[in-house]
Amino acid sequence: MNTVVHRADSPVGPAGPAARASRALATSPLAMTAVAWLVLVVLTSVFADQLAPFDPLTQNLTELLKPPSATHWLGTDSLGRDVLSRLMHGGDTLLWGAAEATAIAVALGLPAGLLSGYRGGIADAVISWLVDLTFAVPAFVVLVALAVIYPQNTAVMMAVLGVLGAGAATRLVRNSTRTVRDELFVDAARVSGLPLRTILFRHVLPTVVAPVIMLAATSMAICVIVLSSLSFLGLGGSPEAPSWGQMIYEASQNITVDSWLLVPPGAVLILTVIAFNLIANTVRDALPGGPTPRPVRHRRTVLSEPAAQRPDAEPETLLGVHGLVVEFPSGPVVDGVTFAVRKGETLGLVGESGSGKTVTALAIPGLLPIDGQITAGSVRFAGQELAGAAERLLSRVRGRGVAYIAQEPMAALDPCYTVGNQLRAALRHFGATRRAAAARAGDLLREVGISDPDRVMRCHPHKISGGMAQRVAIALALSGDPALLIADEPTTALDVTVQAAILDLFRNVVATGERALVLVSHDIGVVADVCDRVAVMYAGQIVEQGETDTVLRVPRHPYTRALLRSMPSLDTAGRLPVIPGSVPAPDAWPEGCRFAARCALATDACTKGPIPLMDVSGPSPRTTRCIRGDDLTPEPSR
Repeated sequence: MNTVVHRADSPVGPAGPAARASRALATSPLAMTAVAWLVLVVLTSVFADQLAPFDPLTQNLTELLKPPSATHWLGTDSLGRDVLSRLMHGGDTLLWGAAEATAIAVALGLPAGLLSGYRGGIADAVISWLVDLTFAVPAFVVLVALAVIYPQNTAVMMAVLGVLGAGAATRLVRNSTRTVRDELFVDAARVSGLPLRTILFRHVLPTVVAPVIMLAATSMAICVIVLSSLSFLGLGGSPEAPSWGQMIYEASQNITVDSWLLVPPGAVLILTVIAFNLIANTVRDALPGGPTPRPVRHRRTVLSEPAAQRPDAEPETLLGVHGLVVEFPSGPVVDGVTFAVRKGETLGLVGESGSGKTVTALAIPGLLPIDGQITAGSVRFAGQELAGAAERLLSRVRGRGVAYIAQEPMAALDPCYTVGNQLRAALRHFGATRRAAAARAGDLLREVGISDPDRVMRCHPHKISGGMAQRVAIALALSGDPALLIADEPTTALDVTVQAAILDLFRNVVATGERALVLVSHDIGVVADVCDRVAVMYAGQIVEQGETDTVLRVPRHPYTRALLRSMPSLDTAGRLPVIPGSVPAPDAWPEGCRFAARCALATDACTKGPIPLMDVSGPSPRTTRCIRGDDLTPEPSR
């Protein structure tokens, strides 16, 4: 038996976008270095009068182009002025101007984006038209013209740049708002009668704070470059006041005499822009849709077991999941799950909602949400390790090796394209020629039981029924000829007749012996009808596993028995038994048996410590996570 004890080396924080962004900044050494550099630049610029060793305008014609020394740490320029002092004074106007433009862009773009994304309709159309107009205006040309009309007036130029930059802020906030406006908590706020202002700034705004931080950091970098470029051209500021762009221009005029003069202002400007970009990239990576975060390192103590006992040790095993642990910021939701699937076999994952079935299924092909990660265990498919694998490997496995069928078929179908277009695109992705893809698309629809494939291929998803859409989703999953299908509650929303047809289809898919199926369901009747083996999950763990007929006929775990009792049958009289209580949340898992609080057979021994999976004597291999699994009196299921 394999026991895994894991502990996160880093604290687990909240999962909101702003919280994820803050945590990403705080835990990234590069981001914190960037923040420290920016703090240093700001402080030296603001307090330059007190910190600078010399007056930046004082000339000393006896100290022209001197190299760094104890007196002049960064040397002197062509007029004998101290380079360090000029650098410290040169960042003041630059940073304040960039901050002004960024603040105006965010102040205009944030409310406009919230209103456009939430309201839609005419407001969205008008605001989007204005945004497109800002993108059509050549900003730098406008700034050069303003510098000629209003010389030495940086505030006016930055205000105009901020207005032109508000379009990018508006578009970003609009898209983020459209993503969240249909969430249930926003609907609940709307139903509660809260005013629009409260909904936008209390419920929607927190979800767009992190993208705005990313945009602000990027905008600051752009504005610093723009202002430096203008001062390099002799525009946008007093020619007497030092600025980094002006210093770079002067260094370029003396590059053949003293190349060192270009290094201090060039290095400071480059490092400042890089610092802003590092902060923006760190925040971006922490947002949904960003790159998959590295798994958090965990300290594990593994009690070794013979390789022959591992579920993936047998040569016929197609999928071997061993000691799988999946964590979210709130804690683990899958804890030590182990099972195996062979070719030609169907495994059912069954349990109540919140048991961890879907998360287990999503972890196999690496489709976990951005804030979820595999922190321990192994997922081996066809001899390849998928847990912690690079995205390039996972991309090769998905579709061709492992295909996922979602519970809601419309989630897999794009409403903008016809069924045929989507099937052909999938087949072309897997290497088929245009002609072969067109022919194969019709064949796939026939294989999934669609009698009129030509008509269906011309339809958009909204023009076909739910059962038809589920068949199309299965055809899409089969387009890459995968060896393993993962079906997550594929028949929940279908009527009984269509459900039976879909289950027959799954039997036919696996019947060739070349494919395997993992069926996630809360319906034991479906599992009994289709699956060869069943794994019963509860509170992130498998509590019983074995051949379907054996487990469901004579269950050896109280939870499996309770599920069977709650199933309706033809001879059911009166009300069905109900399992008291509910599945405990991941952050409230008890130390001992996680079902003990709802179990009528629990004893003090059930709550003293973790209950391992134990073998149960019988004609076929099976395991149970119950200390009374071997000596319970069998209670045949109805």
